[in-house]
Amino acid sequence: MSEIFQYQCDALTGSMTDRARREIGAILGIICLLSAHIPTAVATSAPSPVFSLEVAPTRLVVPPGASAAARRFQVINGGRKPFTVTVQKSDFTASANGALSFKPDAPYAAANWVQVTPTHFVVAPGTTANVTFRVSMPAGAEPGDHQLALIFKVPAGRNAANIRINRGIATPVFITVPGPVSRSVEVSRVRAPGFALHGPILLSTTVHDSGTVHRDFRGKGKLHVDVGGDRVAFPDFTVLRDSTREITARWSPPLMCVCHATVSVPGSGGRTSAAVRIIIFPLHLLAILLGGLLALLLLGWFARRRYRAKVLAAASVLHAEQAANEDDQGV
Repeated sequence: MSEIFQYQCDALTGSMTDRARREIGAILGIICLLSAHIPTAVATSAPSPVFSLEVAPTRLVVPPGASAAARRFQVINGGRKPFTVTVQKSDFTASANGALSFKPDAPYAAANWVQVTPTHFVVAPGTTANVTFRVSMPAGAEPGDHQLALIFKVPAGRNAANIRINRGIATPVFITVPGPVSRSVEVSRVRAPGFALHGPILLSTTVHDSGTVHRDFRGKGKLHVDVGGDRVAFPDFTVLRDSTREITARWSPPLMCVCHATVSVPGSGGRTSAAVRIIIFPLHLLAILLGGLLALLLLGWFARRRYRAKVLAAASVLHAEQAANEDDQGV
């Protein structure tokens, strides 16, 4: 920093007269000397966490005819301490909200089809360990999707507290057995409030996979709802074979409308859709408007009554004066 200031000092003093050069040079010289004692700020990155576990990829799809190839998962330790990882296989089902439920008797199970090595290892801080994944598909397997989850678990260590919480990541794996498959999926309904004062409005839909393979609604293949001239995207999700998912999107409606929300999805059997009508009407704003109009009417009514009272009072005074004048003339 001192070199930069010195360069600027020389550049500025070079184009001055002698007297001005001496005065400005003295001032800049003091600044340059002071700048030499200013410590340079050093950018420091945020400290890494004590524990950080990542697994890549986060999900795996084994397409038909590719089951013989070995695949690798990367287990990454982004923390400051080493940890021990155990890898477990488990069959699973998915609930309507997408949460995985690990069950040994789950339909379309494939945990017994795979071999994982290693299943127990230590990952040092800032390093990556590779886990090899191989599929041995049984003869006569039903065409379509079969699934399992690889659970990368870090057992809880001992501590002073009597609480131990295991940490881990579950990675779903979809294995597609070659053969004729169906990608049928259907939308059964769309749920939304029939009447609302204002937004935002939650739009929910139910998607059922009646085919033999899972369906991904991600990226360019997102599911949308068309409502009130808007095209609202649902969050990324996957619906498993022979399962149902419920998904919700948030919509900001106009001030007033009678809108129809429609969800449509293509499948092997054609396109299915469902719709619901939504009425958006700001009754609270209407109540405020009517209240304001009523206040204006009451104000006008009171003003009219007051004006009328003043006119009548003035007329009474005038009549009394006329009567007095007539009495004076008669006398």
